[in-house]
Amino acid sequence: MPPVSAVIIARDEEARIGAAVASVSPWVDEVLVLDGGSSDATAAVAAHAGARVISHPFDGFVAQKQRATDAARHDLVFSLDADERVDPELGRALRGVTDGRARAVRRLNYLDGRVLRASGWGRDRPVRFFDRRVVRWGGTDPHDHLVVTGRPPVLPGALHHDPDRTTAAYVRGTVAHARRASIGLADRRPGALAPAAHATGHFVRKMILGAAFVDGRRGLTVAWVGARGVARKYRLARSLTR
Repeated sequence: MPPVSAVIIARDEEARIGAAVASVSPWVDEVLVLDGGSSDATAAVAAHAGARVISHPFDGFVAQKQRATDAARHDLVFSLDADERVDPELGRALRGVTDGRARAVRRLNYLDGRVLRASGWGRDRPVRFFDRRVVRWGGTDPHDHLVVTGRPPVLPGALHHDPDRTTAAYVRGTVAHARRASIGLADRRPGALAPAAHATGHFVRKMILGAAFVDGRRGLTVAWVGARGVARKYRLARSLTR
C-alpha cells in the first residue's frame, strides 16, 4: 500500500495524546503531532509515544489542521484528534487501503462510559482519510471538516471518541466550545432573542430528530447541556458586538 501519515493537532493534551498516538502508530508510516503551544507536557508525551512533533501557536482548528496536513511526509493522510482512538479493525483497514480516494470512519461517541446510540451522535461518519493533493480542510471554527464531493465509503472498524468522557467533562468542553464559536458568530450580530431561540431549536432537534430519548438520562444530558452551550455562544457573541 502507499505510505500514510496520521496527523493530530493538540494543545494541553498530555493525559490523552499518548493513547491516541499508540492507537494509530502500528497502522501508518508516520504519526505527526502539531502542538499548538501547550503549557503541559503534550509534546514530550507525544514524542515518547513515537510521534514526530512540530509546534505552531494555535490559530484556529481549520488553519491548524491544514498546517499539520501540509507538514506530513506523505500525501495520503489520516486525521484524528487527541481524544480519539483507532481500533484494530480500523487500523487493519487503513493498512489495506490501496488508493487515495477519500474515506469516512464510523465514530463512536461516549458519555459516562457507554456509547451513545443516538442523541444526534449515533450515526457519526466524518471523513478522515484523504489525499492532501485534492482535499483540503474547510469550515468555520471550531467546526472543521474536509471538503469532499459525494459520499465517501466508510472504512471498517471504529474510531472511538473520548471513551473516558464524563458528564462533568462534557459540560467543560461545551463551555470552551461556546467561547471559541462565539468569535466567528459575532460578525452576524445576533439579535436579543437569538440565545433562547437557537437553544430551544437545538434541544428540540436533539430530543426528536436526534432521538436523544433513546439514550435515556445520557441523551437528555447531551440535549440539555448542548442547548445551554448554544445559548452561551450567542450571548457571548452579542457581548462582542457591543
